[in-house]
Amino acid sequence: KDMGKSLGKYVVVLNCSDQMDVRALARVFKGLAQSGSWGCFDEFNRIELPVLSVAAQQISILLMARKEKATHFVFSDGDRMKLDPEFGIFITMNPGYAGRQELPENLKINFRSVAMMVPDRQIIMRVKLAACGFRDNQVLARKFFVLYKLCEEQLSKQVHYDFGLRNILSVLRTLGAQKRANPVETEDTTLMRVLRDMNVSKLVDEDEPLFVSLIEDLFVGLKLTSSFYKDMQAAIESTCQEMILTNYPYWNLKVIQLYETSLVRHGLMTMGPTGTGKTTCIRTLLTSFTKNGRTHKEMRMNPKAITAPQMFGRLDVATNDWTDGIFSTLWRRALKIKKDEHVWIVLDGPVDAVWIENLNSVLDDNKLLTLANGDRLPMAVNSKLVFEPDNVDNASPATVSRMGMVFLSSSVLPWAPILDGWLKKRKPYERNVWRPIFDKIYQDAYECVSQTLAPKMRILEAIYIRQTCDLLDGFIPKPGVPGHEAKTYSSEYLERTLLMAIMWSLGAVLELDDRAKLESLVLNHKSKLKWPVIKGDESIFEFLVNTDGQWLHWNNRVEDYVYPTDSVPEYATILVPNVDNVRTNYLIDTISKQKKAVLLIGEQGTAKTVMIKGYMSKYNPEVHLQKALNFSSATTPNMFQRIIESYVDKRVGFIFGPPYNRSMTVFIDDINMPVVNSWGDQETNEIVRQLMEAGGFYNLEKPGEFNTIQDLQFVAAMIHPGGGRNDIPHRLKRQFNVFNCTLPSNKSMDKIFHVLGEGYFCSTRFRKEVVTFIPFLIPLTRRLWQRTKTKMLPTPAKFHYVFNLRDLSRIWEGLLTIKGPECEDQEKVLKLWKHECERVLADRFTTEADKEWFSNSIVAAVEEFIQVPISQGKIPYLRKPVPFSVRECFFVDFLRDAPEPTGEDDSAEALEAPKVYEEVPSWSFLKEKLYFYMDAYNETVKGTKMDMVFFHDAMVHLMIISRIIRTARGSALLVGVGGSGKQTLTKLATFIAGYTSHQIILTRIYGVNNFMEDLKHLYRVAGGKCHGITFIFTDNDIKDEAFLEFLNNILSSGEVANLFTKEENDSMCNDLVMIMKKMYPKRSPTLESLYDFFIQQSRKNLHVVLCFSPVSEKF
Repeated sequence: KDMGKSLGKYVVVLNCSDQMDVRALARVFKGLAQSGSWGCFDEFNRIELPVLSVAAQQISILLMARKEKATHFVFSDGDRMKLDPEFGIFITMNPGYAGRQELPENLKINFRSVAMMVPDRQIIMRVKLAACGFRDNQVLARKFFVLYKLCEEQLSKQVHYDFGLRNILSVLRTLGAQKRANPVETEDTTLMRVLRDMNVSKLVDEDEPLFVSLIEDLFVGLKLTSSFYKDMQAAIESTCQEMILTNYPYWNLKVIQLYETSLVRHGLMTMGPTGTGKTTCIRTLLTSFTKNGRTHKEMRMNPKAITAPQMFGRLDVATNDWTDGIFSTLWRRALKIKKDEHVWIVLDGPVDAVWIENLNSVLDDNKLLTLANGDRLPMAVNSKLVFEPDNVDNASPATVSRMGMVFLSSSVLPWAPILDGWLKKRKPYERNVWRPIFDKIYQDAYECVSQTLAPKMRILEAIYIRQTCDLLDGFIPKPGVPGHEAKTYSSEYLERTLLMAIMWSLGAVLELDDRAKLESLVLNHKSKLKWPVIKGDESIFEFLVNTDGQWLHWNNRVEDYVYPTDSVPEYATILVPNVDNVRTNYLIDTISKQKKAVLLIGEQGTAKTVMIKGYMSKYNPEVHLQKALNFSSATTPNMFQRIIESYVDKRVGFIFGPPYNRSMTVFIDDINMPVVNSWGDQETNEIVRQLMEAGGFYNLEKPGEFNTIQDLQFVAAMIHPGGGRNDIPHRLKRQFNVFNCTLPSNKSMDKIFHVLGEGYFCSTRFRKEVVTFIPFLIPLTRRLWQRTKTKMLPTPAKFHYVFNLRDLSRIWEGLLTIKGPECEDQEKVLKLWKHECERVLADRFTTEADKEWFSNSIVAAVEEFIQVPISQGKIPYLRKPVPFSVRECFFVDFLRDAPEPTGEDDSAEALEAPKVYEEVPSWSFLKEKLYFYMDAYNETVKGTKMDMVFFHDAMVHLMIISRIIRTARGSALLVGVGGSGKQTLTKLATFIAGYTSHQIILTRIYGVNNFMEDLKHLYRVAGGKCHGITFIFTDNDIKDEAFLEFLNNILSSGEVANLFTKEENDSMCNDLVMIMKKMYPKRSPTLESLYDFFIQQSRKNLHVVLCFSPVSEKF
């Protein structure tokens, strides 16, 4: 640019981005060649490699024409143009860091490379200082130079530090302004103050004292007063009172630093961990500006909740049409505002090297936004660009050096000011009781949790105190909450409630052993507060405060579950209350009734999903709707946005909400599953955070329009992070109240299965000797399951060896299907028990040795339990010994024959073979039966001839598959090499069960839309006709990863979002009215209840069978 200025040439600066294509570059090259101006391509190596190699050809065409001194030339796309030989092409770039390419050889050959040197900064400083009117410029420049050299060497190495030329220039710019503002001050003082003010803001806690001592050593004997902005401070104070905040001195300092930085830089960054008041800092400053008579607004967006083309705009390759992106629309909007208003565009989200590099030319002195279609938009004079990330680990040095940085460390806002801000909203007498208690115990308890214990999820100080406050708001509602106006509480009640809130915020994410350590700390603490008195093996976490302010054990709140003797409830709907789930339900309710979000974490099978769904089922659907969705590693931000948009209707303008002005709770299961990209961000969860924080999305069809979504609240569940499982971003975590669900104790587990076992095996259904024998099996099953779980651990070769509580409940689900006549003595019960344990636990073993270990374990578990060895195959139990055979036995439900047609009005149902779960009498009988079924299959299913030999293993596999798909919601994953009969046996088992089977037919153009059509067919059969259907899906059918995403949703929530249009849904629900009347006469046939019935039937009747080969990549 400087050389062009000296020679009188016009220089066009282009900031290249990875969205530039061949056409965009060709347009620029043609223009340069015809006009004879110079082109400076900044950051040229960010362009994609294929584009670079074409660019090399385009450039060589221009250079050849120029060598031949031609007046016209033909460009690579066939256009004939005139040539002005004066043109020049310059490339500037930083070689080698993230998001950059290596330039291809055929490009390098056309250019002469010039290596740039680091200039002598001291001379630059001296000249600039002299230009600003500093007399003592030589000495001051030396001090300035030495200080920055020492900073680079001695301060810690943080990514966001920059002591380079850009920083030096912005300091020099400020120096001139300060010199003119305070002409009487000595030059030393001016320089010292500016150096201190402009660098302290970005230092981390441990570097600040070091920096201050360096500066004091250089300017000996000078003592600085801090600059005081009287109007600004008054405005900040009044803003804090309006927003009910504590104007904490450290935090106030950061607001002032941000103000000072905003005076000299047009690109700002507030950075620091979540909960340090970054957003509030920006908003307070903007409001204070407005109070002082300069109107300031902000526009917010999260750049990671959308893709890069949706942010900056995209060129349609075919038609060459340009669609603006969200950011470029906001940018154009900022150019149109009035001269006396100011706007800050806040980019609130994690930084990665790709999107932020596109803003390089905006942040340096060019102040131009260059888009991929060649538009060059200047920055509005009255706008600023603000970034708000929690770290800049991925930002390149090019970016960091262009920003004014304000770093808010976690020491800026400890828990006390956050608490004080919240207490301002409570009544004075509550404040007086609570504040002293917090001072006594909170700090010690917090230090214990954060330093000596191991919380299952990392939670920051600010989030813990916010959870304490949220719980208190739930236990004792704020003034103004309907129904709680006139109540005053005793100080004892207030104290105990506070202790309970501390228990469930600081102790909420601990496992049982750590909870015990926290408990011993608080009980033996010098503050001697009114904790519950515990006896035996109780813990303080098992108590709650009842209405008259006394501690009450949760056992008194647990209702007994009564298993009906005359009917059998559907297994999937049974929830046996125990201390854990009653307590969790209470905690969820405490938070949810304030319209705040809850996140449950815990191992698999700790009933997180069941508890949340149980809580949500209590909503009155006239007022409050509920939806559930599942995240998986393939969920993208756009999918999530589409799903949420399908739940809401338009209300007015850009405001949306659930239909008929109701509220809605959305349950997100496995919220930590979405993939973490190469920059370490979880993009899908960024859009969840944007929805919870800003309350809506940017419209993808009309960029720049923000759709607000009202009356929506969230609950979520996830497995403990760590061990290969992702955590969710801290900035999303702060939106939730987090509770850890611990595994139920042995006592709880036995209690649950006692209720089920003894409830089903009762004297009205079974003989007395069977009924008395069941209690013996309950602890035995649990011990066998625990042994398997601790011995058979997952390895890379056996990664599916995952045993959780669901397996234990599946064993009982199998046991509860037998009927009285087929189970007449204790020997039968034992055989059935052994069969179910083998099916659920041993069928997934891959080696003979593992299976052998398991059959020995069964014997060992029984021996250990009765403490006598099994002799002659009999268990000496009760009065008479029970025979116990190690021989394998199987139970199936397809051995009965269909009744003979009698000629009277036989309906189709009366002629079906009855399904009775019973033991297989002999292999020969079974074989005969199977051949009979195979012949029937060949007769009914046209076009396929099934011809199988039923050897022993084939029969065993058939019985295993048959057992899975005959249970409601039963789905199987069959693993075996090709040709082991996975699909054939599944088809036969399906036919025997009386279901239909379905497979997808792959074509070359088969895609997600075709797959959706196939899913519609499955749902219409399973839910619309209430008929069983098996969906056979092999590893060759995975043409797109998204298929698995749909299957995951089907298996977990039973629902695929946006599968049916509204019209299709309504017509299907109307067809179901008669069927539902027949099954549930008491339900009213509203659209919602019909849709729930449809989903419930679909889950029950749709059986997914995945057939995978262990050698394929997909598995």
